[in-house]
Amino acid sequence: MLSDRDYMREEEGGQGLSWTVMLIIALGIVFALEAIAEAYMGVSLQQYGALSSRVWQSGWVWQLVTFQFLHGSFTHLFFNGLGVWMFGRPIEAAFGGRRMLGLWLVGGLVGGLLQLAVSAAFPDGFSQRVVGASAGLMTFLAIFCRLEPDARILLALIVPVPARFLFYFSVGVALFFTVVPSRDGVAHAAHLGGLLYGWFWVQAGYHRGEGLGDRLSEAWQRWRQQRRSQRTSASRAASGRILKPTFGSKPAVARPEKLSDAEFMAREVDPILEKIARDGIGSLTAAERQILEDARKKVARR
Repeated sequence: MLSDRDYMREEEGGQGLSWTVMLIIALGIVFALEAIAEAYMGVSLQQYGALSSRVWQSGWVWQLVTFQFLHGSFTHLFFNGLGVWMFGRPIEAAFGGRRMLGLWLVGGLVGGLLQLAVSAAFPDGFSQRVVGASAGLMTFLAIFCRLEPDARILLALIVPVPARFLFYFSVGVALFFTVVPSRDGVAHAAHLGGLLYGWFWVQAGYHRGEGLGDRLSEAWQRWRQQRRSQRTSASRAASGRILKPTFGSKPAVARPEKLSDAEFMAREVDPILEKIARDGIGSLTAAERQILEDARKKVARR
């Protein structure tokens, strides 16, 4: 759960407005500036700030950020702001305001890049300009639904559904209308990019302070341990401890009868116990299991 201590939480001192509320206020201020500039100056901020092919044609890379603050109408702003308030607050409470804002910006960036990619591939099927905070909002939604899958959310503000259903439903809608372009004016590819980024952020373990590098390092260590175990088994087989079995019979195990009990425990049993501690008892070979059985019998005879 988002409120559990298992998840990293960034404590921020001080009183005042939360980062989520300040983000919503910033969206409102930019919308007001849009309206004022167009009404009194005849200037459209969307001409320069909306996401378009000029990002890669003319190098207007700032559009990958500015488009997230612009909106096409008050209704557009209202519902995006409502979504940011609903999902941004628990994410801020769990991970801190700065991380919440970073997730929104990066989620919007990933969504914007995916929108540009599909627009370049199918120029006649997608809008040439994209504005809105919804790509980053979809990242919030994905993170919340992955961490609180059983939470109840009002679909269309009416029907209560489990959060996991809302996540899969949102991914399905965004994917369908990315593959089958519609004329509804919604940047479905940007939504899909935001959802996938939120899913990846949780899947990679970033919500627990882990990262992709940690996962790769862990996989590398497991591979090295497996290789070390294989070399150990091969070395023991070559030294004659495991005899070649005859057809249809189990492997015969050479008995180190000439060793003293102390030598037997030190040379034969201790390495096996270390292997169990490292890789688990399921990693033992038939020969190693037989050695443990011999050790048990020696101890029982004392």
